[in-house]
Amino acid sequence: MKRSQIIALVAALIIAAAGLALWNPWDPCDAPSAVCEKFGEIQKLDGVASVKIDYETITVDPKDGGSASASWTVNLSEDQQDSEAIATAVRAEKILQGAAVPAVQLRNYSQYVLGKPRVIKSAEATGEYFPLLVSADEDLEGELQQAFTLRNAGALRVTNSSVVAADASSMRELARLSHNSDYVVSLETEDRKVRYTPDPGIDLEKLALVIEAGALPNVETAIYGSQMLSVHSASADSTVETSAIQHWLEQRTPPNDEPLKYSVSSPGYAKILEGWIGSVPPDSHTPSPAPLPEGVAAWPRDPDANYCTADDVRFTLSTPDAALGSRYLSIYATNVSDQHCALQGLATIDFYNKDGVTQQDVTISADPGISPDIVVIPVGETAISTMKWGAMSTTNDPDETEFLEISLLPGLEPVKLTPKIDGADTSLDILDEAEIRISPWVQALEGWNKPN
Repeated sequence: MKRSQIIALVAALIIAAAGLALWNPWDPCDAPSAVCEKFGEIQKLDGVASVKIDYETITVDPKDGGSASASWTVNLSEDQQDSEAIATAVRAEKILQGAAVPAVQLRNYSQYVLGKPRVIKSAEATGEYFPLLVSADEDLEGELQQAFTLRNAGALRVTNSSVVAADASSMRELARLSHNSDYVVSLETEDRKVRYTPDPGIDLEKLALVIEAGALPNVETAIYGSQMLSVHSASADSTVETSAIQHWLEQRTPPNDEPLKYSVSSPGYAKILEGWIGSVPPDSHTPSPAPLPEGVAAWPRDPDANYCTADDVRFTLSTPDAALGSRYLSIYATNVSDQHCALQGLATIDFYNKDGVTQQDVTISADPGISPDIVVIPVGETAISTMKWGAMSTTNDPDETEFLEISLLPGLEPVKLTPKIDGADTSLDILDEAEIRISPWVQALEGWNKPN
């Protein structure tokens, strides 16, 4: 190629480059021009490395113009002081919140990131994660200051509400800093073996427990959240290794000397063992005599009273009741004999569908907070046992419970009872595999009515 041709080619390339600078077919702002103007303003700010926008039309209304959303990601330059980066973000936020499209209801959402994202692929988390990512809220400046503080203290990744630490030691330090600074953030180690969610603030004793549990042999994960410690074992539930984990949990002193529930799950979550740290349940799980409602006088006690027989009591049912996904029903036992008699423990109950077939695999458990004390029923008076269960789906017309059979003790002749509402027979959404909690016989319970 001749020298003159080379010069001409270079000149043409320069002209083409200049044209592309003026008209960029790969312009990253794919949004209405009014929004892209704001996009350009933010790009020109000192301290902004790049900007990305995702504009989405949500509805189109010929009359009102419809609605749309704009999601902004502003990548802050790393070569500036924290205070400068925060100030840059505040300026950018003011600009983008001013973005508007005529006749369109536009909602702007924004997040501020720092550094290059890291690609992470695991069973629980896959995607690109920035070292620092803060979504704008009412206090963007404060959220960014918190994020920079945690990042400077060694956090690998930080968001408004979460912190990833390199290891358990770093997690402790970041938790202590967050606790002292009143930061409400969840914490986890990079390998996701140990995770802690505050409730609502960070409790350093609970955090220490979950870290220690995560360090036990054969523990795959130790997670604290929803006021419970969940440990996943690498060994089956019946093995010595898993038994050792459970034994360790039951030998620990509960954090702050307050009851804390735990669970130990086996591979595949085939079985979950539950208990209380240090074997210390809350008072509500320690059976005690049921307190009587205000204004109710206790029945006389008689240690020599005979136990009630099937002929001594008449069983009846209350009207079924419901609230917030729970169901309630009371069983009444009225002393129809000529002398007082005693009941103790739980009634024996079976549930039947309309064909008279027993509901299968129904689990009945005793109310753990009420001790099964002897109740001596005076002549003409009525004792009560309460039932509670979760609402069950009745779609596709399943076989609901149409009647119950109740007896004082297993093996005694049962009494058939049909639930009623306003005198008409009704069914109960107690199906196969229902779980029902029943109280022992008591004189009365707060919040539960008895017949007049």
